[in-house]
Amino acid sequence: MDQNFLSTSSELSHINLLHQNQRIENRLKNVKNQTGDQDDPQLQAACAEMESLFLSHLLKEMRATIEKSGFMDGGQAEEIFTSLLDVEISKKLSAAGGIGLASILLEQLGGNSKVKNVSD
Repeated sequence: MDQNFLSTSSELSHINLLHQNQRIENRLKNVKNQTGDQDDPQLQAACAEMESLFLSHLLKEMRATIEKSGFMDGGQAEEIFTSLLDVEISKKLSAAGGIGLASILLEQLGGNSKVKNVSD
């Protein structure tokens, strides 16, 4: 494989995140154009996927705060692996209830006004 093509794992993870963002944005647009029912499975799935994406970004930023010891350096392969690992962990966290972001999005997009505005 050509070394110039996706030479760094940060480029690969950036492309992966752009693809995920575009997919979620399209999904939310499609759901928004439909009914605003909280029981809609497409809306629930889109909200869970948005929470998963947020958690993935959170894990990536948390991992970036830890200094590498240099004891074990897997190079680009390690960075790709940890990026994919963060995505899978975030999917599992979101499926297990996550941090509540999906339910807040579901209430906001589903037309339910139970969630209060922070400024209220």
